Amino acid sequence: MRTILTLCFFLVVNICSAQDTAITLSASMFQSHQRLFLAPLDGWIFRQGHDPSWADENSDITGWKKFNLTELTAKMEDNTGRVEGWFRIKIKLDSSFQNMPLGISRDLWAATDVYINGELAHSFGNTGNPYQPYNPILKYPRPVTLIPGEEYLIAIHFVDYETTFTQREIRLKPQNLQRFINLTGPEYTNLVTRDIKLTHIYVTICISVSSLLFLLFWLLVFLNPGQKIFVLFARYTTFILLGTIFIFGNTLFEISYSVEKVRFIVMSFSQAVMVIFGLFILEWVLTQKISAASWIIFIVVQIANITAHLFSISLPFGLAFTIMLVHFGRIVYIHRKNIRGAQWTIVAGIILPTIATIFYITLHKYSLDLFNEYDKLILSMTVLSSPFFLLTYISMRFKEVLAAVKDEAQKVIDITEEKRQLLANQNLVLEKQVEERTHELKHSLETLKSTQSQLIQSEKMASLGELTAGIAHEIQNPLNFVNNFSELNTELIDELQKELAAGSVQSAGEIVSDIKSNSEKINLHGKRAGDIVKGMLQHSRTSSGQKEPTDINALCDEYLRLSYHGLRAKDKSFTAKFETELDKAIGKINVVPQDIGRVVLNLINNAFYAVNEKFKVEGQKPGTSYEPTVTISTTRSLSSAEGRGEVIIKVKDNGNGIPDSIKDKIFQPFFTTKPTGQGTGLGLSLSYDIITKGHGGQLQVEPGEQAGSTFIITLPLK
Repeated sequence: MRTILTLCFFLVVNICSAQDTAITLSASMFQSHQRLFLAPLDGWIFRQGHDPSWADENSDITGWKKFNLTELTAKMEDNTGRVEGWFRIKIKLDSSFQNMPLGISRDLWAATDVYINGELAHSFGNTGNPYQPYNPILKYPRPVTLIPGEEYLIAIHFVDYETTFTQREIRLKPQNLQRFINLTGPEYTNLVTRDIKLTHIYVTICISVSSLLFLLFWLLVFLNPGQKIFVLFARYTTFILLGTIFIFGNTLFEISYSVEKVRFIVMSFSQAVMVIFGLFILEWVLTQKISAASWIIFIVVQIANITAHLFSISLPFGLAFTIMLVHFGRIVYIHRKNIRGAQWTIVAGIILPTIATIFYITLHKYSLDLFNEYDKLILSMTVLSSPFFLLTYISMRFKEVLAAVKDEAQKVIDITEEKRQLLANQNLVLEKQVEERTHELKHSLETLKSTQSQLIQSEKMASLGELTAGIAHEIQNPLNFVNNFSELNTELIDELQKELAAGSVQSAGEIVSDIKSNSEKINLHGKRAGDIVKGMLQHSRTSSGQKEPTDINALCDEYLRLSYHGLRAKDKSFTAKFETELDKAIGKINVVPQDIGRVVLNLINNAFYAVNEKFKVEGQKPGTSYEPTVTISTTRSLSSAEGRGEVIIKVKDNGNGIPDSIKDKIFQPFFTTKPTGQGTGLGLSLSYDIITKGHGGQLQVEPGEQAGSTFIITLPLK
């Protein structure tokens, strides 16, 4: 009995002496960014419950025990989920704090009233009714006046309240409670200011870029509904946008703890979906399918993730996440030898954010100082790296597809040449059949019409084959711009991250402006490539006969260049000068663009053929000054013989010209001056019918032997 009384007396004396002895604090005790962590100090005493008089220095401390704030646990809550108690400590500042402005900062969602020498200094949240926890996100420290050399009694009324579904087990851990309440210097205030600025920058960039990528990929889905890879990309960027909003949602405006818990759960769910969906894309690119095992792992990871964040049971999630990484790592290992070109960007785009996520979690667990310093940067890398790698993938795939298109275009040209030879032989057969079967005129006429239809279609296909080579050349330029500016944007983003990490907001703004400018150039040249492809599709499409407003100048300029590059693709030695003289006052006129395009292309092809044939002869002569030249011009006449306005298109060359003796024959079907196998004799005939019968205009020629020729198209405006 005496032993027990002695032990009790010793404990009471020990507690009282601990309370009576002030803990001397020195500025040398400051941690990073001038924070002195008060929670882990040894001089704290604690009593559970609530009595306002406990803030008074003279209050009875019988029943109090040595207990600092880092020892708080969820096991202390009552049956309503409430943890409440008082902490007291005596402190004294040494002379190293002289003339230093000080403050009190609070971390962790909970409510506290801080008393100094019995006077309420600051309230963080509401400890009364209704209970309201303090939101510690991006908050400046509260100023406090403490004079070096004097003793102060710090009393803290602590209240924490939770429902069944809680993250308290995550929050109430010693490593998190270390920073529960801190004495801060001016350097910490500067840190908070910097953190607020950087947060706003990261939030603006991440949400803006995520929104743009979300719209871009869903636009690709709209334009290419049959491409499943674009659907996967679009869904992926949807979860990235949601994840970005919920990741940074608590920095956009002040929120309650109930909303914070919902945000935290949705954020955790979105992050898990982002990682897994990125791995789905990787599996699809490598195997063209998503396996049942991947779907099962997806479901298990989500269940484990929700369980971890609702009930603080993290082990199942860690195991499921590890199994997921092993599963997809196995897929990459199995298909490693088949990964080519653009597929590497998908692999990098998944591995990098996965590593960043693991690093983010590890840093939070083992180094909160570094975590608080770089968490926004790591989160931004996690959010934005994958979409940018997807853009790189699309760019590289575009380049690979272009190479495939070039190969196919060459095959079309080869097939066209074969068909030309067949057409030449067919012409001879037809002529012989006409001579031998004149007595069967009706039957022969029907056969001729059928054959003519086939030849017309073949002529169109031959024209398309020549045009395709020109298109392949023309589309390369804007695609080169797209690729170059995409690579430049990637470099600028790396610079942006460095500038942001260095705190250079102005330089970061300039780099963002450069990125925007480059994106506008990418958009401009992308539209240019789209216009060229659209023109090719219009040329290849069967004419509907429907007239529509058409820019004649643009049509002439486009087909002039495409014809030249198409002929260059067939004959590398071919070269010629081509010029345009276009009347800008013409505007748009109502024509059938496919038909007029075929006429213009045919005349230009004939002109280039004529100057090339002359150059083969004249160009070999010593001292010759002959320069092959083709000129296309447009003019608008406000009046005509019929009293109506008209547009005149001229295609002029300085070739060998057309003899007067054959001037009346050139528009007849099957008449050609080209060698056998190089012409069908249908081009000018079809052109004449399109202009005169289809558009009510005129097609004329001004021949000049040895001085070239000029074909004149006259189209009425009404």
